[in-house]
Amino acid sequence: MNNQDHFIQRDVPRFNGPDVTLERAKNGSFTAFIQESGTQAIYLHSRYDPVSEAGRFAAAHLSGSEGESVDRIVLYGLGCGHHVSALLEKTEQMGTPIEVWETNVAAFFHIEKSGALKDIMNCRRLTIIVTDDIKVYGERSNAWQNEHVHVIVHEPSLRAVPLELSSFKSILLDYKIKRNSAIINRELMNSNFMQNTQQEWPSISAFQDFSSSVPAILISAGPSLAKSLPLLQTAAKHCLLGAVGTASSLLVRHGVIPDFVIMTDPQEGMIKQLEGWQPPSIPLFFLSTVHTAVVEQYAGPKFILFQEGFVPAEEMASLRSEQLVQTGGSVSTTLFSLARLLCMRPICLVGQDLAYTDNQTHVAGTPLYKKWEQEATGERVVAFDRLGTVMTSRNLLIYKKWFEEQARNNDEVFFNATEGGAYIEGFAHVTLSEFLTSVQVNDVSKAREAFQQMVLSASLN
Repeated sequence: MNNQDHFIQRDVPRFNGPDVTLERAKNGSFTAFIQESGTQAIYLHSRYDPVSEAGRFAAAHLSGSEGESVDRIVLYGLGCGHHVSALLEKTEQMGTPIEVWETNVAAFFHIEKSGALKDIMNCRRLTIIVTDDIKVYGERSNAWQNEHVHVIVHEPSLRAVPLELSSFKSILLDYKIKRNSAIINRELMNSNFMQNTQQEWPSISAFQDFSSSVPAILISAGPSLAKSLPLLQTAAKHCLLGAVGTASSLLVRHGVIPDFVIMTDPQEGMIKQLEGWQPPSIPLFFLSTVHTAVVEQYAGPKFILFQEGFVPAEEMASLRSEQLVQTGGSVSTTLFSLARLLCMRPICLVGQDLAYTDNQTHVAGTPLYKKWEQEATGERVVAFDRLGTVMTSRNLLIYKKWFEEQARNNDEVFFNATEGGAYIEGFAHVTLSEFLTSVQVNDVSKAREAFQQMVLSASLN
């Protein structure tokens, strides 16, 4: 008899997902594939040894949670169950409950009928949720929102998601990218954190008396930054300027001195972003896990940021009574969070393309600049002017969605004066000239002086 905790939609599916065909692998186990008309077959499991493949899958995805107290594992994608069996086996001593989600109802019935799932259906630690009703997954998520949940995505199973649930599939893909990045960088981030926190650097609390309602322009290194460069010296009269490290050398070469710069990446290559600038008065805000060479070699004032979602940083922020920073996954999103924590209003973005404008990754003259001879690949989204589309990547889409979520969750108006790249829902899209006209009554010289005095005071303590 099946586990009574399973939730299986036994009525007619609302949506028809891709057909799944079963066959025997070389070792005799069941495998399955999807084959659209005129395309090659896409296998959900190995054609040769699905069991060994499943063992490797489980080991890889559990390695990221070693040393953590996990209350529940949630896996998307049931397939023939090989990877589920492997996860159950590798977590047997821990006794961790496992919940499996599957949206292709017809495929589940087909695989269940074959008997491929009989060995796992009665496991008391396993709950299987099979439905194409997204509300069910939302309810499940709400039920364990206070638990420490380790989410795993079986990527081949995403191929079988019904077309009508593409937004749900997109959420899962976004999560997978973030999770994989965190796992890959985990050891490096831990190492950087340990070294970066050996000295007690000042942080956001050093600016707790900074006056609010100071306009800010946040400068990223997207291809369209080239359009904004001629106006940024004038902009400094009416706004404070924050910049990402990638753009800083280009800005200084054009006579634009940012009021503050931020760097966040844990990778060694970050040190290249320090070449060609570093005026001693510019404060650098660095994420606690940034590569240690950045902190060691930067010549100006330095301020550490403790990020949400990284447990050691959260613990140290609590000990020091410092505010946490939402990173959003990128240096530009972290810069946005920092400006809001510093109470800067209104905020305007430039160089925030979030797309491959003119087939470029970054603005020319920066360390990460690249231009493809052939058209960049990815996904097309609505362009800044809403008159066409631009090509972007899934990573950039994650950051775009993060900005859009900030706009939805806040009453204030955020401006985008990139004049290129992707359209950001919820932002007011203007030219940089138009934004500067709206803030030209502001003289930020006193605010800049106060900000610099706080930087100096914190650096001397």
